[in-house]
Amino acid sequence: TPLYSSAASDVYKRQRQERSFKNKRSYDGYYPSLHLTYNLKENFQARLAYAKTFGRPGYNEIIPNATFAERDLTDAEFENPDVIKGTVTVRNTALRPWTADNYDFSIEYYSQSGGMVSGGLFVKEIKDFFGSRVIVAKAEDLEAVGLDPRYVNWNLSTKFNSGDARIRGAEFNLRQSLRHVTRFGKHFTVFANGTKLLLDGQRQADFTSFIPKSANWGVSFSSKRVTFVAKWNYRGLEKRVARPAFGPDGFEYFAGRMQLDLNAAYQINKHFSMNVSAGNVLNVPQTRLIYGSETPAYARQSRTEEFGVPIAVGIKGSF
Repeated sequence: TPLYSSAASDVYKRQRQERSFKNKRSYDGYYPSLHLTYNLKENFQARLAYAKTFGRPGYNEIIPNATFAERDLTDAEFENPDVIKGTVTVRNTALRPWTADNYDFSIEYYSQSGGMVSGGLFVKEIKDFFGSRVIVAKAEDLEAVGLDPRYVNWNLSTKFNSGDARIRGAEFNLRQSLRHVTRFGKHFTVFANGTKLLLDGQRQADFTSFIPKSANWGVSFSSKRVTFVAKWNYRGLEKRVARPAFGPDGFEYFAGRMQLDLNAAYQINKHFSMNVSAGNVLNVPQTRLIYGSETPAYARQSRTEEFGVPIAVGIKGSF
Protein backbone atom coordinates (compact mmCIF):
# COMPACT_ATOMS: atom_id res chain seq x y z
CA THR A 1 0.00 0.00 0.00
CA PRO A 2 2.71 2.59 0.84
CA LEU A 3 4.50 1.73 -2.42
CA TYR A 4 1.25 2.16 -4.39
CA SER A 5 0.47 5.49 -2.71
CA SER A 6 3.96 6.77 -3.46
CA ALA A 7 3.69 5.79 -7.11
CA ALA A 8 0.21 7.31 -7.43
CA SER A 9 1.41 10.49 -5.77
CA ASP A 10 4.35 10.71 -8.16
CA VAL A 11 2.06 10.31 -11.17
CA TYR A 12 -0.30 12.97 -9.81
CA LYS A 13 2.57 15.44 -9.27
CA ARG A 14 3.76 14.95 -12.84
CA GLN A 15 0.25 15.36 -14.26
CA ARG A 16 -0.88 18.22 -12.04
CA GLN A 17 1.67 20.95 -11.43
CA GLU A 18 0.68 24.35 -10.09
CA ARG A 19 1.34 27.13 -12.62
CA SER A 20 3.20 24.67 -14.88
CA PHE A 21 1.83 26.26 -18.08
CA LYS A 22 3.36 29.61 -19.00
CA ASN A 23 2.57 31.76 -21.97
CA LYS A 24 3.30 35.33 -22.98
CA ARG A 25 1.41 37.30 -25.56
CA SER A 26 1.13 40.97 -26.45
CA TYR A 27 -1.26 42.92 -28.67
CA ASP A 28 -0.56 46.23 -30.33
CA GLY A 29 -2.03 48.27 -33.11
CA TYR A 30 -3.39 51.61 -34.17
CA TYR A 31 -6.92 52.33 -32.92
CA PRO A 32 -8.04 55.82 -34.02
CA SER A 33 -11.46 57.40 -33.46
CA LEU A 34 -13.23 60.44 -34.90
CA HIS A 35 -16.39 62.17 -33.61
CA LEU A 36 -18.22 64.96 -35.46
CA THR A 37 -21.24 66.98 -34.30
CA TYR A 38 -23.21 69.38 -36.51
CA ASN A 39 -25.86 71.74 -35.11
CA LEU A 40 -28.65 71.78 -37.68
CA LYS A 41 -30.58 74.10 -35.35
CA GLU A 42 -30.15 75.25 -31.78
CA ASN A 43 -32.04 72.19 -30.52
CA PHE A 44 -31.36 69.79 -33.40
CA GLN A 45 -28.02 67.96 -33.78
CA ALA A 46 -26.50 65.36 -36.06
CA ARG A 47 -23.60 63.18 -34.95
CA LEU A 48 -21.20 61.03 -36.98
CA ALA A 49 -18.51 58.84 -35.47
CA TYR A 50 -15.90 56.24 -36.40
CA ALA A 51 -13.75 54.14 -34.07
CA LYS A 52 -11.47 51.16 -34.48
CA THR A 53 -11.65 48.84 -31.47
CA PHE A 54 -10.54 45.41 -30.36
CA GLY A 55 -11.63 42.88 -27.75
CA ARG A 56 -9.46 40.41 -25.89
CA PRO A 57 -10.69 36.99 -24.81
CA GLY A 58 -11.22 36.67 -21.07
CA TYR A 59 -8.59 34.91 -18.98
CA ASN A 60 -11.09 32.16 -18.22
CA GLU A 61 -11.28 31.46 -21.97
CA ILE A 62 -7.53 31.01 -22.64
CA ILE A 63 -6.10 29.45 -19.44
CA PRO A 64 -5.59 25.76 -20.36
CA ASN A 65 -8.22 23.48 -18.88
CA ALA A 66 -10.62 20.69 -19.81
CA THR A 67 -13.82 19.75 -18.01
CA PHE A 68 -15.77 16.52 -18.39
CA ALA A 69 -19.50 16.13 -17.74
CA GLU A 70 -20.58 12.51 -18.08
CA ARG A 71 -24.25 11.70 -18.55
CA ASP A 72 -26.05 9.29 -16.22
CA LEU A 73 -26.71 6.44 -18.64
CA THR A 74 -27.87 2.85 -18.35
CA ASP A 75 -25.51 0.07 -19.45
CA ALA A 76 -27.51 -0.36 -22.67
CA GLU A 77 -27.32 3.36 -23.44
CA PHE A 78 -23.61 3.44 -22.70
CA GLU A 79 -22.98 0.63 -25.19
CA ASN A 80 -25.12 2.29 -27.87
CA PRO A 81 -22.77 4.16 -30.28
CA ASP A 82 -25.58 6.59 -31.22
CA VAL A 83 -26.00 7.91 -27.67
CA ILE A 84 -24.01 10.99 -26.60
CA LYS A 85 -22.00 9.94 -23.53
CA GLY A 86 -21.28 13.42 -22.16
CA THR A 87 -19.59 16.74 -22.90
CA VAL A 88 -15.91 17.68 -22.90
CA THR A 89 -15.18 21.42 -22.79
CA VAL A 90 -11.64 22.39 -23.84
CA ARG A 91 -10.26 25.92 -23.65
CA ASN A 92 -8.47 27.31 -26.67
CA THR A 93 -5.18 28.89 -25.55
CA ALA A 94 -4.56 30.19 -29.10
CA LEU A 95 -7.72 32.33 -29.19
CA ARG A 96 -6.87 35.73 -30.73
CA PRO A 97 -8.55 39.10 -30.00
CA TRP A 98 -11.09 40.42 -32.48
CA THR A 99 -10.87 43.86 -34.12
CA ALA A 100 -13.71 46.02 -35.42
CA ASP A 101 -14.41 49.13 -37.49
CA ASN A 102 -17.38 50.94 -35.95
CA TYR A 103 -19.54 53.51 -37.77
CA ASP A 104 -22.33 55.49 -36.03
CA PHE A 105 -24.79 58.11 -37.23
CA SER A 106 -27.47 59.71 -35.03
CA ILE A 107 -29.76 62.73 -34.82
CA GLU A 108 -31.04 64.32 -31.59
CA TYR A 109 -33.90 66.77 -31.03
CA TYR A 110 -34.47 68.61 -27.74
CA SER A 111 -37.91 70.12 -27.06
CA GLN A 112 -38.57 73.44 -25.32
CA SER A 113 -40.07 71.56 -22.36
CA GLY A 114 -36.89 69.59 -21.71
CA GLY A 115 -37.82 66.46 -23.64
CA MET A 116 -35.54 64.58 -26.01
CA VAL A 117 -35.96 62.24 -28.96
CA SER A 118 -33.08 60.62 -30.86
CA GLY A 119 -32.49 57.93 -33.43
CA GLY A 120 -29.42 56.32 -34.90
CA LEU A 121 -27.91 53.74 -37.21
CA PHE A 122 -24.68 51.86 -36.63
CA VAL A 123 -22.48 49.20 -38.25
CA LYS A 124 -19.73 47.11 -36.67
CA GLU A 125 -17.40 45.27 -39.09
CA ILE A 126 -15.54 42.61 -37.11
CA LYS A 127 -12.51 40.49 -37.99
CA ASP A 128 -11.49 37.31 -36.11
CA PHE A 129 -14.83 37.23 -34.29
CA PHE A 130 -15.23 34.63 -31.54
CA GLY A 131 -17.15 31.45 -32.29
CA SER A 132 -18.40 28.55 -30.19
CA ARG A 133 -18.23 25.06 -31.61
CA VAL A 134 -19.87 21.93 -30.27
CA ILE A 135 -19.34 18.75 -32.30
CA VAL A 136 -19.77 15.04 -31.73
CA ALA A 137 -16.13 14.04 -31.26
CA LYS A 138 -14.33 11.63 -33.56
CA ALA A 139 -10.90 10.14 -32.90
CA GLU A 140 -9.12 12.77 -35.02
CA ASP A 141 -10.93 15.61 -33.20
CA LEU A 142 -9.78 14.27 -29.84
CA GLU A 143 -6.21 13.81 -31.07
CA ALA A 144 -6.13 17.48 -32.15
CA VAL A 145 -6.83 18.63 -28.59
CA GLY A 146 -4.70 15.99 -26.84
CA LEU A 147 -7.44 13.66 -25.58
CA ASP A 148 -7.50 9.88 -25.90
CA PRO A 149 -10.13 7.94 -27.91
CA ARG A 150 -12.23 6.98 -24.87
CA TYR A 151 -14.19 10.20 -25.44
CA VAL A 152 -15.30 9.30 -28.96
CA ASN A 153 -19.02 10.08 -29.33
CA TRP A 154 -18.91 12.72 -26.62
CA ASN A 155 -19.84 16.35 -27.33
CA LEU A 156 -16.62 18.35 -27.77
CA SER A 157 -17.02 22.06 -27.01
CA THR A 158 -14.44 24.80 -27.61
CA LYS A 159 -14.12 28.44 -28.64
CA PHE A 160 -12.29 29.66 -31.75
CA ASN A 161 -11.85 32.63 -34.12
CA SER A 162 -14.71 32.15 -36.58
CA GLY A 163 -13.74 34.82 -39.13
CA ASP A 164 -15.56 37.96 -40.20
CA ALA A 165 -18.86 39.15 -38.73
CA ARG A 166 -21.08 42.18 -39.14
CA ILE A 167 -23.50 43.79 -36.71
CA ARG A 168 -25.94 46.35 -38.10
CA GLY A 169 -28.48 48.11 -35.97
CA ALA A 170 -30.92 50.91 -35.35
CA GLU A 171 -31.87 52.51 -32.03
CA PHE A 172 -34.14 55.23 -30.69
CA ASN A 173 -34.59 57.05 -27.40
CA LEU A 174 -37.47 59.19 -26.15
CA ARG A 175 -38.06 61.13 -22.93
CA GLN A 176 -40.80 63.73 -22.50
CA SER A 177 -42.55 65.48 -19.60
CA LEU A 178 -46.35 65.67 -19.73
CA ARG A 179 -46.52 69.12 -18.15
CA HIS A 180 -48.15 70.61 -21.27
CA VAL A 181 -50.64 67.77 -21.73
CA THR A 182 -52.70 67.82 -18.51
CA ARG A 183 -53.00 69.93 -15.38
CA PHE A 184 -51.15 67.33 -13.34
CA GLY A 185 -48.75 66.45 -16.17
CA LYS A 186 -45.84 68.29 -14.57
CA HIS A 187 -45.44 65.32 -12.20
CA PHE A 188 -45.21 62.73 -15.00
CA THR A 189 -42.51 61.83 -17.52
CA VAL A 190 -42.76 59.12 -20.16
CA PHE A 191 -39.74 57.38 -21.66
CA ALA A 192 -38.95 54.68 -24.21
CA ASN A 193 -35.93 53.25 -26.00
CA GLY A 194 -35.31 50.31 -28.27
CA THR A 195 -32.66 48.56 -30.35
CA LYS A 196 -32.90 46.29 -33.38
CA LEU A 197 -29.83 44.29 -34.49
CA LEU A 198 -29.03 42.32 -37.64
CA LEU A 199 -26.31 39.77 -36.90
CA ASP A 200 -24.28 38.30 -39.78
CA GLY A 201 -21.47 35.80 -39.42
CA GLN A 202 -20.48 32.17 -39.59
CA ARG A 203 -23.09 29.71 -38.31
CA GLN A 204 -21.05 29.17 -35.12
CA ALA A 205 -20.29 32.86 -34.48
CA ASP A 206 -20.77 33.57 -30.78
CA PHE A 207 -23.51 36.23 -30.62
CA THR A 208 -24.66 35.20 -27.13
CA SER A 209 -24.18 38.72 -25.68
CA PHE A 210 -26.27 40.36 -28.43
CA ILE A 211 -30.09 40.50 -28.22
CA PRO A 212 -31.56 41.11 -31.72
CA LYS A 213 -34.62 42.92 -30.32
CA SER A 214 -34.82 44.82 -27.03
CA ALA A 215 -36.86 47.70 -25.69
CA ASN A 216 -37.66 49.60 -22.49
CA TRP A 217 -40.58 51.93 -21.83
CA GLY A 218 -42.40 53.33 -18.86
CA VAL A 219 -43.56 56.31 -16.83
CA SER A 220 -42.23 58.14 -13.80
CA PHE A 221 -44.07 60.23 -11.20
CA SER A 222 -42.27 62.81 -9.07
CA SER A 223 -43.61 65.18 -6.41
CA LYS A 224 -42.09 66.93 -3.46
CA ARG A 225 -41.73 63.76 -1.35
CA VAL A 226 -42.67 60.81 -3.57
CA THR A 227 -40.97 59.34 -6.64
CA PHE A 228 -42.40 56.33 -8.47
CA VAL A 229 -41.15 54.60 -11.65
CA ALA A 230 -42.79 51.77 -13.61
CA LYS A 231 -40.58 50.30 -16.33
CA TRP A 232 -41.35 47.54 -18.80
CA ASN A 233 -38.44 45.63 -20.35
CA TYR A 234 -38.64 43.41 -23.45
CA ARG A 235 -35.92 40.99 -24.52
CA GLY A 236 -36.39 39.16 -27.80
CA LEU A 237 -35.30 35.65 -28.71
CA GLU A 238 -31.73 35.13 -27.47
CA LYS A 239 -29.44 32.61 -29.21
CA ARG A 240 -27.14 30.70 -26.87
CA VAL A 241 -24.89 27.63 -27.43
CA ALA A 242 -24.84 25.07 -30.25
CA ARG A 243 -26.63 21.75 -29.72
CA PRO A 244 -25.40 19.38 -32.46
CA ALA A 245 -27.70 16.57 -31.26
CA PHE A 246 -30.57 18.61 -32.79
CA GLY A 247 -28.91 18.86 -36.19
CA PRO A 248 -26.19 21.02 -37.77
CA ASP A 249 -28.25 24.16 -37.06
CA GLY A 250 -29.38 23.10 -33.59
CA PHE A 251 -28.99 25.75 -30.87
CA GLU A 252 -30.19 26.59 -27.40
CA TYR A 253 -32.27 29.76 -27.01
CA PHE A 254 -34.01 31.84 -24.38
CA ALA A 255 -37.51 32.74 -25.56
CA GLY A 256 -38.47 36.40 -25.73
CA ARG A 257 -40.14 37.81 -22.62
CA MET A 258 -41.43 41.06 -21.17
CA GLN A 259 -41.24 42.01 -17.49
CA LEU A 260 -42.32 44.91 -15.29
CA ASP A 261 -40.03 46.52 -12.67
CA LEU A 262 -41.25 49.01 -10.03
CA ASN A 263 -39.27 51.51 -7.98
CA ALA A 264 -40.50 53.95 -5.35
CA ALA A 265 -38.90 56.44 -2.96
CA TYR A 266 -40.33 58.54 -0.14
CA GLN A 267 -38.48 61.50 1.38
CA ILE A 268 -39.11 61.16 5.12
CA ASN A 269 -37.30 64.37 6.03
CA LYS A 270 -34.31 66.35 4.76
CA HIS A 271 -31.90 63.68 6.04
CA PHE A 272 -33.67 60.36 5.39
CA SER A 273 -35.52 58.69 2.52
CA MET A 274 -37.00 55.22 2.06
CA ASN A 275 -36.52 53.24 -1.17
CA VAL A 276 -38.45 50.19 -2.37
CA SER A 277 -37.83 48.23 -5.57
CA ALA A 278 -39.41 45.10 -7.03
CA GLY A 279 -38.18 43.28 -10.12
CA ASN A 280 -40.34 41.25 -12.51
CA VAL A 281 -43.41 41.88 -10.35
CA LEU A 282 -45.59 39.59 -12.50
CA ASN A 283 -43.06 36.74 -12.10
CA VAL A 284 -42.82 36.14 -15.87
CA PRO A 285 -40.94 32.84 -16.34
CA GLN A 286 -37.79 32.31 -18.40
CA THR A 287 -38.26 29.65 -21.08
CA ARG A 288 -35.35 27.73 -22.58
CA LEU A 289 -35.76 26.34 -26.09
CA ILE A 290 -33.56 23.81 -27.89
CA TYR A 291 -34.19 23.17 -31.57
CA GLY A 292 -32.95 22.99 -35.14
CA SER A 293 -34.78 23.47 -38.43
CA GLU A 294 -36.09 19.89 -38.29
CA THR A 295 -37.40 20.12 -34.71
CA PRO A 296 -41.24 20.33 -34.59
CA ALA A 297 -42.68 23.32 -32.74
CA TYR A 298 -44.20 21.20 -29.94
CA ALA A 299 -40.78 19.71 -29.08
CA ARG A 300 -38.77 22.92 -28.87
CA GLN A 301 -39.44 23.91 -25.26
CA SER A 302 -36.86 22.41 -22.89
CA ARG A 303 -37.35 24.10 -19.53
CA THR A 304 -39.33 26.88 -17.86
CA GLU A 305 -37.91 28.63 -14.81
CA GLU A 306 -39.49 31.00 -12.30
CA PHE A 307 -37.20 33.07 -10.08
CA GLY A 308 -39.83 34.80 -7.95
CA VAL A 309 -40.11 38.54 -7.33
CA PRO A 310 -37.02 40.10 -5.69
CA ILE A 311 -37.96 42.98 -3.38
CA ALA A 312 -35.47 45.37 -1.79
CA VAL A 313 -36.26 47.91 0.92
CA GLY A 314 -33.71 50.43 2.18
CA ILE A 315 -33.20 53.63 4.12
CA LYS A 316 -30.86 56.30 2.73
CA GLY A 317 -29.34 58.98 4.92
CA SER A 318 -27.71 62.24 3.88
CA PHE A 319 -25.98 64.58 6.34
